[in-house]
Amino acid sequence: MPEPEDLFEYILKCIACKKDLRGKKVLVTAGPTQEAIDPVRYITNHSTGKMGYALATVAARRGAKVTLVSGVTNLEVPLFVDYVPVESAEDMFETVTKAAPEQDIIIKSAAVA
Repeated sequence: MPEPEDLFEYILKCIACKKDLRGKKVLVTAGPTQEAIDPVRYITNHSTGKMGYALATVAARRGAKVTLVSGVTNLEVPLFVDYVPVESAEDMFETVTKAAPEQDIIIKSAAVA
């Protein structure tokens, strides 16, 4: 049997929101990026990814086919979302650039170089 949180999320997806984004493809960026200085050290930012994950969740509940491009976070990947992990800003840029022509909506919740 699924966990109660998962069941609740299925119920929310079905009845919580109007399905005004049904048939739309939405890409959301979220989370921090890590830029390598050398093999041991890197520079990052303070992004938690919470806003991007929340936007992806709501878009999925509203019927959109959502792709979440995210740096490394400690957040659980939302249900009903295609997740693409990235590390650097270059990785995020390339992923978004490649996927952009297929999308109807792009929500940039993290800095994309």
